[in-house]
Amino acid sequence: MKTKADVVEEFRKESICDAAMRVVARKGMKSVTVQDIADEAGVAKGTVYIYFQSRDEILARTMEGATEKLVEKLADACRDCRGFREIMEQRIRTQFQHFEENRDFFRLYLAMSEPFGERRLKQHPTYLNYLKQLETILRAAIARGEVRDADVGRLAISVAAVVREIILNRIIDRDPPPMEDDVRFAVDFVMHAAEKRIG
Repeated sequence: MKTKADVVEEFRKESICDAAMRVVARKGMKSVTVQDIADEAGVAKGTVYIYFQSRDEILARTMEGATEKLVEKLADACRDCRGFREIMEQRIRTQFQHFEENRDFFRLYLAMSEPFGERRLKQHPTYLNYLKQLETILRAAIARGEVRDADVGRLAISVAAVVREIILNRIIDRDPPPMEDDVRFAVDFVMHAAEKRIG
């Protein structure tokens, strides 16, 4: 059971991470300092060091917290869905909405994907958990005969890559297409890649 001190510490850490997300969104990853984060959080720089050892630790925790929230949303997104297509539609829509609603998260995600960040991101436990969710969905769809029997690991990576690239393009585009158009495009792409081949 959490003590009052645990709750306070958790709250302070979350506040500092929220501040870091906002600062990174404005300034980019490279130029952000612990002082910038402290100023944004409305605390002394020394207070930040009570909870974190370095700027990189703050940024890593910020990314981890943001991606954990997304993975939780995705796990809950489709409790009542029927069939692979409906599951994919709801998951992809939920992911797009999460990024639309969290523009700061978007920018942090891009910043973390700067040179060499891509490799670290793909080794991150939260990303691996995201892939495991997809693999479980794909295995169930294969068992129901909705998806061709294929390497679920490769299929999961492919689905993740398609959705991620559309999201990144939505960030870059000044006037992206309606979100539902991109949801439909992504789902159609996934269905075409995963559908059972007859004959």
